[in-house]
Amino acid sequence: MKFPLTVCVFLLTVIRSLSVDITVRGTEGESVIIKCPYPGGYVDSVKYFYKGVYRESVIILQSDGGRSKDRFSLEDDRQTRSFTVTISDLKMEDAGIYGCRAGWGGDYKQIQLIVIRAPQRPRPVQISTSTIRPYTNTSTEHIDTEHSSTGT
Repeated sequence: MKFPLTVCVFLLTVIRSLSVDITVRGTEGESVIIKCPYPGGYVDSVKYFYKGVYRESVIILQSDGGRSKDRFSLEDDRQTRSFTVTISDLKMEDAGIYGCRAGWGGDYKQIQLIVIRAPQRPRPVQISTSTIRPYTNTSTEHIDTEHSSTGT
């Protein structure tokens, strides 16, 4: 009886660690916007954006300007109690798990970013044409073999 209970607790722990609060889709080469809501008590707190699974994640951005990345930006909207992270020029390797949180005590929101491969644009086909004209002889020179004479 103890074994099934242990398995259930383990599975619930795994499922919780894999659960996603926010799913966002974006297309390769374009920008994506991720909204992270937070409770009213955290309006003045530092906002954090992480890459990776909870407890193993790395801070990418924080609202006090402590960390930033060139294609990532963070903007806090205190009126709506949410901050927005924009990732520009999406790359396939940007896909994965992210997280966001307001302050150290705020709820950690786990985010799944799905990057869709951009459709391949067809390469323009270059067609080279040339005009072929039939050959016509325009020469007026004739060789008359019957009337040629040889002098002696």
